[in-house]
Amino acid sequence: MPSTRSLRGLHQVACPVCTRPLQDAVTTACGHTVCLLCLPRTPMGAQLLCPLCQGAEEEKIQAAVAPVSLGPLSETYCEEHGEKIYFFCKTDAELLCVFCREGPAHQAHTVGFLDEAIQPYRDRLRSRLEALRMERDKIEDRKCQEDQKLQEVLMQVESKKHQVEAAFERLKRELVDQRCLLLNRLEELERQICKEREEYISKVSQEVDRLSTQVEELEEKCQQPASELLQDARLNQSRYELKTFVSPEAISSDLVKKIRNLHRKILSLPKMMMTFSENLMQHLETDSGS
Repeated sequence: MPSTRSLRGLHQVACPVCTRPLQDAVTTACGHTVCLLCLPRTPMGAQLLCPLCQGAEEEKIQAAVAPVSLGPLSETYCEEHGEKIYFFCKTDAELLCVFCREGPAHQAHTVGFLDEAIQPYRDRLRSRLEALRMERDKIEDRKCQEDQKLQEVLMQVESKKHQVEAAFERLKRELVDQRCLLLNRLEELERQICKEREEYISKVSQEVDRLSTQVEELEEKCQQPASELLQDARLNQSRYELKTFVSPEAISSDLVKKIRNLHRKILSLPKMMMTFSENLMQHLETDSGS
């Protein structure tokens, strides 16, 4: 059985084999305390011997060395024995301390030092790490490429927005121009109508005035004595004869044509605007990809 000597102050004690401060100190069955690495190497499965007693008692079989832990337990210490892990069982894939290594459960197994056993795992991890890095970089490159494509699409959309604004602004200007042109034509037509109306009223008014003057003169003649009336009748018989009045046109035929032509244009304008609006709406709502 291993010794239960006190561990107090062992960190300041020198190893009798290497004369350096004790590292991972173990106490053998004979009572000597040495560094674990100062124990002589023996074939796998053989018992460990005390380096101070093996020369003097070569014929004696020493009991198994009992390591004594000098520090707190951590992930590098055996949960069962509380000793530091130095070995790895490849058969069972288990971490072993000195006690586990010498135990019957692992005597026939392939056991090696932890640093040597862990190397293949490190190599596999590094290989996996490199693969993951390559995959990450590949995805990152792909993300950058796709993001660049999306940025280009966004730029195209922004360009289309400007094109739409320019198209509707141009249409707005054209509609304003056509509106002004149509209103100008109506105003010109209005001026022509007013002019011809004034001319017509002036001509008719002159004829009315002439006839009114004759009416007054005849009314006065009717009040004259018979002798004067007969004398004036002989002298001015032709003066009061009824003349046929040729009434002027209230509006010229050329102006009538202009009015009718403009009326037709204005009459069809609402329908044209509605048709344009419906066609535009249908064009914009149609899915060209379907």
